[in-house]
Amino acid sequence: MAVRSAAVAWAAALIVSCGLLALPLVAIAATSAVTIQSSAFAPASVTVRVGDTVGWTNRDPFSHTSTSDTGAWDTGVITAGGSRSFTFGSAGTFAYHCSIHAFMHGTVVVQGASTPQPTPPPTAPPTPVRTAPPTIASTAPPTVAPTDEPTAAPTSPPPTATASQTTTPSAAASASPSAVAVQVTPAPAPGGPAPLLIGAVALAIVA
Repeated sequence: MAVRSAAVAWAAALIVSCGLLALPLVAIAATSAVTIQSSAFAPASVTVRVGDTVGWTNRDPFSHTSTSDTGAWDTGVITAGGSRSFTFGSAGTFAYHCSIHAFMHGTVVVQGASTPQPTPPPTAPPTPVRTAPPTIASTAPPTVAPTDEPTAAPTSPPPTATASQTTTPSAAASASPSAVAVQVTPAPAPGGPAPLLIGAVALAIVA
């Protein structure tokens, strides 16, 4: 869209420049008017450029002429209300008079055509250069140096519990020797104190 607008503006500027170059050509075709009235040329002196035309119009009730002093032109008789013209093709100062009334004089100054200064052609607007968006460089994440894990010092194995046999009271009671009364029946012996000793021992154990 911006390029199209710039092209339209450039074309418009080119057209305007061409129009300005054509202005001097239009000025070359100009016509200057001189009025003949009261037996005089008005204005008495006129300045034109090469290629311009001077026209004389008679406002008096009698005839006049516009005749160059050097014979460059002669309009002939201009009757009352009539007009004549002459186009000047060279530069210079030209004096003229009325051939019927010799006291009537005028001057035409013809200047050389001015060379118009060349108008530089409009420069095309610079085409906008589309710039690529900046490339974002990807950065690698920082590398974390591995750290040595602390080595666990060997520890001595926990003391192994040695099973010790504990004797419960019940077991102890069951394991304790119980006094068993043994009745020793003494063999019958023939008399003596032996049977009495054996019986005493048995009572002592029971007690």
